[in-house]
Amino acid sequence: MSNPSNYKKEENVQPHRSTRYLIYLTGIALAGWAMASFDFNLFTLTLPLTSKALHFTVAEAGLLSGIIYLGQFVSVLVFGPLMDRIGRKLMFQLTLLISALFTGFTAFVQNFIQFATLRFISDGSAFAELPTGLTLITEESKPALRGILYGFVQGGWPLGVFIASAIYLALEPLIGWRGLYLVGVLPLIVIVIGRKWIKESPRFEDLKSALKGEKQPTYKADLNKAKQFPFKQLFTDKSIRRQLIAVNLAWMLYTFSFVTTNVVISLIFTTYYHLSASQSASILLISSAIGYFAYPLAGWYGQKIGRRNAWAISSIIMPILAAVFLFTAKPGNYYSVLLPYIPLYFFSNGTFASPGFMYVSESFPTRVRGTATGFTMALIAAAYAIGGFLFYGVLTVTNSISLTWILLAIILPLGSLSILLGKNIPPSAELEEIVW
Repeated sequence: MSNPSNYKKEENVQPHRSTRYLIYLTGIALAGWAMASFDFNLFTLTLPLTSKALHFTVAEAGLLSGIIYLGQFVSVLVFGPLMDRIGRKLMFQLTLLISALFTGFTAFVQNFIQFATLRFISDGSAFAELPTGLTLITEESKPALRGILYGFVQGGWPLGVFIASAIYLALEPLIGWRGLYLVGVLPLIVIVIGRKWIKESPRFEDLKSALKGEKQPTYKADLNKAKQFPFKQLFTDKSIRRQLIAVNLAWMLYTFSFVTTNVVISLIFTTYYHLSASQSASILLISSAIGYFAYPLAGWYGQKIGRRNAWAISSIIMPILAAVFLFTAKPGNYYSVLLPYIPLYFFSNGTFASPGFMYVSESFPTRVRGTATGFTMALIAAAYAIGGFLFYGVLTVTNSISLTWILLAIILPLGSLSILLGKNIPPSAELEEIVW
């Protein structure tokens, strides 16, 4: 860490942005994450139509999902270091611009290979929206607002699900799946234009100027370490490496279980609880509508007790709710499935994601914040794929959905208590006050 004489005192630090600007930044980040969700869910909704039109099989559709997760994995590994080397603002603009272009190109594909290639790029770039927006919100917000503001941004995901579903139902009969991809370009372009007025993070600008020798750093920074390649810093700095392991171990264990409770849940509803596709869709629609409020609520909750502690509490509550679902949901009984699933969705989404992502971002210094958040998102993308294999493997071996649910939805999430190995960061601390 640099000597205190090498940076200006805290009272001279550039003041935080105006409330109006923070509202604008939060709104534009929320819109971007909602459109990233829209783009991904548009692919999901139109998959039966695209598979028929482009003549690919169910097995190839499964391969396509793996290709998309690979795209997300690669994308965030690229965008993370670029944020730390080139800047947050430019990457914030490029993620959605690239996604918009390749979403539009999807309307003109003629075969499976073209479709898979474009979705690899489009969905991968859209996923990088998360670490870029997260980094900007973290560095621009007042400490007392960091978690709450990003809670609203995270709520963009269920909002995107709702928008994609509404547009699909309203327009698909009129313009077909190709037309939907063209329509999907328009809001993405509008948001990209709106990002013209987003400012670069003052912390990044300060660090960049200090590294060039133009000025003494205003914000506390280790300039010697900041000159190293970002990934080298992640794995050679002992304090950063330990935090990186704690954060990513917890996130991966949580994501493994999330695949069972959220990703393949529609299949569980229809196959094992004998609900119709429309009943399953309505459960997810109702749960996501109510679940939206979990994000800002969890942001506030994490701001009060600390985001690490909020995560730990959720790691205990979620398995309890998963157990309640297992013992109360009855095959063929719609309400016995709906009622216990709503709180399970609520806790498995908002109370993990909202404190969890902000905890990741504030866990690392400005010099590697983009790289560290990108690396975590890459492992989360990999964990989605691994979680799918786990579900398939456990269900195949046990031939029991109940036992699979107990192992993956009840026992496995308890492992995410490993977050307690990480630092207990005071939610009111300035980023520079966090000891590395």
